[in-house]
Amino acid sequence: MISVILFLAVTVGGLASYVINTNSAFFKLTLAFSGAFLFGTLMTHLLPEVFVNKNGGLWVLLGFGIQLLLDFISKGLEHGHLHTHESKIPVLPLVGLFVHAFIEGMPLGLDNIMHDHGHDHGANGLLWSVALHKVPIALLVATALRSAGLKAWQVILGIVLFALSSPLGNIVGVGLELDPATFSSILGIATGLLLHVSTTILFESAANHQFNAMKMLVVAVGIVFSLLLF
Repeated sequence: MISVILFLAVTVGGLASYVINTNSAFFKLTLAFSGAFLFGTLMTHLLPEVFVNKNGGLWVLLGFGIQLLLDFISKGLEHGHLHTHESKIPVLPLVGLFVHAFIEGMPLGLDNIMHDHGHDHGANGLLWSVALHKVPIALLVATALRSAGLKAWQVILGIVLFALSSPLGNIVGVGLELDPATFSSILGIATGLLLHVSTTILFESAANHQFNAMKMLVVAVGIVFSLLLF
């Protein structure tokens, strides 16, 4: 079920790219909502869960650092930046994005480990946060691929590969049958990645890094929605 939700989220985003412009106010508000929803989930449940582990802060910092590196590779595609060049396939940005998606999918497949030991890291909240985050990012990916002048089947292939990245991380996470301590480390790394992405979305999805009334409302609604899942 987790893999299906993640795959469908990317599919929806890819299809939406044919009707929604990445420069539109609607897209920017959608991106802000997904970032706020993700940020709310991190603050209310994932970070407290990670910090149960005395080394939790180190794993979050590692994940944050990994995302900085991936950002350099992907040119910010994970948090809404799109730099298109005609007839040039954004290979490195896509590789960086796929690695990010793989890592964020891993803890989604490991929630049963913590449940078996009397804990709950808000699996539903994390799942829906990641899924909502993927919709606008998939829209960006599809737009970038079409801007590169690719044929329809090549665009579809790129979207499918992106759609499979997180489910693959989910499958690998489950298959490794990691112990709770290792799970906490992976959750911390994924949390660090998502913390970087969510905060960047919130502060870079508006002109001059300033919030207008509509964006304030959208961000507030996103955070409230994240609270309703716990």
